[in-house]
Amino acid sequence: MKITQLWKFFYWPVIWGLALWPWQVSPASWMENNNLVRSVGVLFLIYGLAVHIVAGKTLKKLGHSPDNRSIWPDRLVTVGIYASMRHPQHLGLTLIPLGIALLIGTFQALLASGWTVAAALLFVLVIEEPECIRKFGNDYFRYMEKTPAFSLYPGSLIHGIGFLKGHE
Repeated sequence: MKITQLWKFFYWPVIWGLALWPWQVSPASWMENNNLVRSVGVLFLIYGLAVHIVAGKTLKKLGHSPDNRSIWPDRLVTVGIYASMRHPQHLGLTLIPLGIALLIGTFQALLASGWTVAAALLFVLVIEEPECIRKFGNDYFRYMEKTPAFSLYPGSLIHGIGFLKGHE
């Protein structure tokens, strides 16, 4: 297993473990019993899970050639949710701890989730993007030119779900 693949395997469990550490601090005054903050947390949590699941199912269907025995995709996928963003799975994995932090409602949880967002961006820039460039070359450069790394636009998720339903 390559070093970058090992990083991918251990990176998110470590980041999530740090982000979801059981903070023993009372909620910040502006967050205490704030239903709006908790509602936004639920939305981030649900949206993050949905984006991650749709992206994973799309990669499972289209990202592997028949002779690929690895869990890592060997085909560039640019359709479905991947037509709207290059890294939807990482977006989902970033939004989930942020949603949980808003539900927990402490400053420390928000701070930890902020580090999760920063860590996700760093992971994509330092590990994921260079690996995709090595693996897919000019095809990935063209994909980068027309597709943002992340998109919070709900239409991306809707398009991804519609694409999967059309390819069942």
